[in-house]
Amino acid sequence: MDERPLRVLGTSATLTPGLCRAAKEQLPFAVEFDILDGLPCQRRGIMSPGSYDVYDQWFHSLDLLWTAVAIQAIDTARIRRWGEIRIAGSGQGTGARPGDLLYVQHDRSLGPLPAPGAAARIAMLPTTYNLDSFAWGPEVEALRHAGEAESWAWLLDERWHGRCAMAQDPAASAVELALAARAAGLMEIGDPGDLSVEEIDELFSHLMRLKRSGHFGRFWASAEDSVKMMAGPGTAMGAIWSPAWYRLRAAGQKLSYAAPKEGYRGWHSGLSISAATEGARLDMAYSYLNWWLDGTPGAIMARQGYYMSVPEPLKQTLTPAEWDYWYAGLPAAEDLPGLDLPVVVRKGERREGGSWREREARVTVWSTIMPEHNYLIRRWREFIDG
Repeated sequence: MDERPLRVLGTSATLTPGLCRAAKEQLPFAVEFDILDGLPCQRRGIMSPGSYDVYDQWFHSLDLLWTAVAIQAIDTARIRRWGEIRIAGSGQGTGARPGDLLYVQHDRSLGPLPAPGAAARIAMLPTTYNLDSFAWGPEVEALRHAGEAESWAWLLDERWHGRCAMAQDPAASAVELALAARAAGLMEIGDPGDLSVEEIDELFSHLMRLKRSGHFGRFWASAEDSVKMMAGPGTAMGAIWSPAWYRLRAAGQKLSYAAPKEGYRGWHSGLSISAATEGARLDMAYSYLNWWLDGTPGAIMARQGYYMSVPEPLKQTLTPAEWDYWYAGLPAAEDLPGLDLPVVVRKGERREGGSWREREARVTVWSTIMPEHNYLIRRWREFIDG
């Protein structure tokens, strides 16, 4: 028996203190968590598969990991709840849809269906997902026109010049800003999740103009950074994730979370197994993957606003009031707790956008690494640093 701890590499988006604590308490072996920011985590996952056993991050990084031979195929016969998994956004929206590159084919490519005549093998186990947009405060409300619908175009609006915050990760922010440029009528874009070189150049000509004028200057690297930025003076609007949003609301910040008329940006995360993991450690990795689908992790994720690919067990690990708010989209029957806060939702509040099915049906694009990723990254760095 290999007595070394199972090494899990991921980000704070899913590897919360409560999740890590629960894993150490409930699993029959030691678990060691290595938590990095998004891009450094992705880089380690691709370049150093020997440094981890399980990789926990985004589906839109899957193609890079698989191409680099950093991860191995997962045998779905070893996943107890595989038959209960629901692939979010199947056929919905553009970009890196979670189900499009899931199954390992005979030629080692990835596709949307199992390889014919073989047991189903996947490259990443779908776990957590969500639909994101942006938060806005009283300054925006004061300048909002009567009856004006929330729109991604607001990210570029001169009414709150210089007071807009964005994530540093281009897989999310470049997509959001492409949605914003299209919604604002600045340019025509066929697919915000698959920009051509010409579209990238045109988009960044608009973004650089806005950056030089002082419209952009606030970029965050983690959810914790976004909380500080949105709570600080001078930020009226910002792209933000659910955990940060609920933490700000719990702290008394008067913010609204947008349900843009153009639709949400979706993301999906999952678990992969390092190509270097074998023997008893491989058995431990499968135990960890199965634990993720058994209810406790899903309840932890729900309390920060995320959904799970296997929702049914959550009816046993969430209270009825929590299920009704987080999944059914109903008004909260009572005050609800967050990850490490006693109250993040007040009685009577209803989640923006409605139920999980209603919100998921409105995803317009998924976070993605585009075919022109390398060129986009070069332009993004110019934008961030310029």
